[in-house]
Amino acid sequence: MSDSAAAFHHKPYAAFLAAGLASSLLYLSVFLSFAFLLPVQIAFGRSGRRSGLAAAGIAMAVIVIVQGWRLITAGAFSAGPAGAYALAAGILPPLVLLGALLLMNAPFWQGWAAPYRILCVTTACALAALPALVALERDASIGAYLEERISAFLAPLRSASGDGYEASALAAALDPKELVAVSIETLRNSYAAIILFIIGGSWRLGNRLSGPGSRGREETAAIDDLHLPYPLLWAFLASWSLVLGAVLLHAPEAAAAFAWNCALALTLAYAAQGLGIVTHLFKSWNMPRSLRILIAAMAIIALATLTAGIAVAVILPLFGVTEIWISYRKPKGAGA
Repeated sequence: MSDSAAAFHHKPYAAFLAAGLASSLLYLSVFLSFAFLLPVQIAFGRSGRRSGLAAAGIAMAVIVIVQGWRLITAGAFSAGPAGAYALAAGILPPLVLLGALLLMNAPFWQGWAAPYRILCVTTACALAALPALVALERDASIGAYLEERISAFLAPLRSASGDGYEASALAAALDPKELVAVSIETLRNSYAAIILFIIGGSWRLGNRLSGPGSRGREETAAIDDLHLPYPLLWAFLASWSLVLGAVLLHAPEAAAAFAWNCALALTLAYAAQGLGIVTHLFKSWNMPRSLRILIAAMAIIALATLTAGIAVAVILPLFGVTEIWISYRKPKGAGA
């Protein structure tokens, strides 16, 4: 066990207290909320299940207190159903995601392959979040509240744009009602993939950051050794067949959303395997670590452009899927 891991092992209170506070601060920052599960998973990986459970409890307690105080001072509880939804939106997502992370670390299925566990937990989370998503779409007061908040956020930008054709075009593009409708439709079709990214990414990265010799590091392979189980290939192909059928047959929204969520979640999983292949190839070419980091940083920056984003979204999953036929990670010196 490393010195850092040993230090946390001998100071369990410091471990879970620091992890819980860091997790809550990340979530409450909003901008970095997607990473709030990482400190809790590091506590699991370094110090074991009790430390992880304590860290999750501290994180949730701080989030509930701060979110509740924010809503009280903002007068959200006087907004009727929209205020109740704001309270649920501030508390339920971290509660569900922390619960999912605890489920990922539950001892009863440690013998299962990690991809199966991640997909099972993602499915459970998606089902748990479904009532909130349905309420978001059907409750007109919630839509009105979101439109009001977006309009208030965009007001300075609109006032600074002045008058004229450009200002009119900008106002049409930033119509709050249209933005809410597009956001809800996008969320409906991709929320399972978002959940998988947060849970699966936090679990893997948190374990890898647990330190050499830790339980988390030992049970989680490096990204360049990631291989998805063969049966998932058929699930991937079936999900995209469902998407094609939903588009061609103009399927109802619920059926189309089911197909898109399955397809995008599995595509994300194969994109992770594709990233592992690229990492393996870079290492096999003896590429310096500094150059690999530079290329990764440039790729992330390039994702800001639509063309590069689409290219990465296609190339990485394609690498992952086609590895079943092409041995990208064939050991050096192996026969043909």
